[in-house]
Amino acid sequence: MSENNDSLITLAVLVVNFRRAVDTVECLDSLLRIQEPRFDIFLVDNGSGEEDAALLNEYAARYPEWITFFADSQNRGFTGAHNRLFADILPKRSYEYLLLLNNDTSVEPDFLMQMLKRIDRSQRIEMVAARMMKYDNRTCIDNLGITFYKCGLASNRKSIEDPLLGPCGGCALYTADLLQHIYQATGEYFDDQFFCYAEDTDLAWRSVLLGYRAAYAGDAVVYHKGSIASGGPNSDFVLYHGIRNSLFVLIKDVPLYFLLKNLGWIILLHSAIFLRYMIKGKLMIVLNLYKDFIMGISRMRKKRQLLHQKKLTKIKEINQLVSKNFYDHQYLKSALKELIPAHLRIYFSGGIKT
Repeated sequence: MSENNDSLITLAVLVVNFRRAVDTVECLDSLLRIQEPRFDIFLVDNGSGEEDAALLNEYAARYPEWITFFADSQNRGFTGAHNRLFADILPKRSYEYLLLLNNDTSVEPDFLMQMLKRIDRSQRIEMVAARMMKYDNRTCIDNLGITFYKCGLASNRKSIEDPLLGPCGGCALYTADLLQHIYQATGEYFDDQFFCYAEDTDLAWRSVLLGYRAAYAGDAVVYHKGSIASGGPNSDFVLYHGIRNSLFVLIKDVPLYFLLKNLGWIILLHSAIFLRYMIKGKLMIVLNLYKDFIMGISRMRKKRQLLHQKKLTKIKEINQLVSKNFYDHQYLKSALKELIPAHLRIYFSGGIKT
């Protein structure tokens, strides 16, 4: 890509910490081993408290030419922390590219160059996903970006054969132009009402509807610990925000024809979610997330009207970005194991295919 002359690249890497300063230091150590391209690091502590803030401030002070550190007094979530950085960085037009990187990652030294190579403004490819692998099992894929399914949920993309909607927020490269356009067209970068989870799916949908496309950088390798600060992937926090925000995406972003065509699958999915978590003793959390979703519908519909007035992408192009599968195969297999009693699983093990 001819525009990415190494000496001209201006890149900002954004890292947000929440009560995991030790992991954040490991992430920063891996970033500082990168020889090229040139980049600056913007590091935020998201209301973790004095101990984390002091440790990160001391670390940043050792690299003043690379790291700018901010300590916030409150936890603004993934969305709020990044929105404050975007609002400070983007109007100055000092950087062409912004890389969002989770603090519980470690990176290979060439991952930035590999991601930058995939930018192609002539094709409106202005967001890039990395090859994120499990930190504790580096032969196992964590995600290759985001795949959106006909049930109305997004999930970690596990195969290059799966459609790519956009990059996972754990490692996402965007052009500054894309982010500025998103803000001008929709009045926000990330949606602060999401707080965290599915905010990357929302941003990907808005980008796609405004004519942008994502690319995958298979040689850009990042190792990801995953959901540490939020209590792990099975926590009540992840359940609440993940499902509620995924429903917000449907109301706010997803084209009406898709919703009507796949309404049966969407209802089936949420019936299964309700049943699964009722069996697991989490009925009140599920009821609260659906209640809060209903309360947020009006606001999301207003945002939808603003976005879809400016939509550029045609239905045929959108269809190519959505998986024809109901949902992620491995997740469905795990969910069925929870729903079906053990003795019935044994009985039907020869016949059940998921």
